[in-house]
Amino acid sequence: MENSHPRFFGPLELLNVSEADNSGFVSDTDVINAKTVHYPDCQQIILWLPDHYRYYNDILIKDRLKSELIYHKKIGDIVQGSVQIIIDSVFIYPGDFEIIIISSSGKLYHIYFRKYPEGITPKSNKQSVHIDVNTDKNPVIYRDGLGNEIPNEDLILRENVIASTFGKIFRHVSYVSYGREGEVVYREGDKTIRFYMEMGGGNCVFYLNIPDETEWEATTGFPLSSRSEIIQYVAESTLKDQAPSCKYRISPKEIAYYKK
Repeated sequence: MENSHPRFFGPLELLNVSEADNSGFVSDTDVINAKTVHYPDCQQIILWLPDHYRYYNDILIKDRLKSELIYHKKIGDIVQGSVQIIIDSVFIYPGDFEIIIISSSGKLYHIYFRKYPEGITPKSNKQSVHIDVNTDKNPVIYRDGLGNEIPNEDLILRENVIASTFGKIFRHVSYVSYGREGEVVYREGDKTIRFYMEMGGGNCVFYLNIPDETEWEATTGFPLSSRSEIIQYVAESTLKDQAPSCKYRISPKEIAYYKK
């Protein structure tokens, strides 16, 4: 997405967070560290995750005024080492933006920044920050006079807003191998479907077992209306990642990959 934009060299300002040390790095495990750097021919946003990148899925940049995503990457595809992320930010046009980091548990972490037009000097010129992301506190549980749990309407509303705002942006497929068998793992938000994978025979390279329509909702937790779309997404993702030289065929019980 970033390659489709002109280059904007106006200064960046990190917003609404407290200062970090001069290096931009703090060793506390509950802190995301961020800083911006500017060179004559480029500029960058540099982030340090609190923990190894395997605990995080996606990173996005959202235009806060337009509510549009302008950047979306898998963290594993762009991480430097185990925790550092470097974003070439010259594609970002002037405006207010939000970086969203999605953990593998579905938590969202937010970093806000502003891009100025060239020639404008930010008031604070804040270029190095750390953000406390220790959000693992258990939610408050409300109970009635008999001790029965009362639904937390605020939490339900928050989850619904997240789902409606970001939809299927937060989904991905990963792979687990056990030799001649394994799993294709589909994750969407905090829900997971595991498709058993086994090597085939003859012209069939491998296949994935899928729940049929009568078992789908009970087995996966997803509505039946989503079945065809999810299966298609899994089939296409697995083809691209694991079998680009193959073709696939979807039947009621399996996705099979064949030699072309």
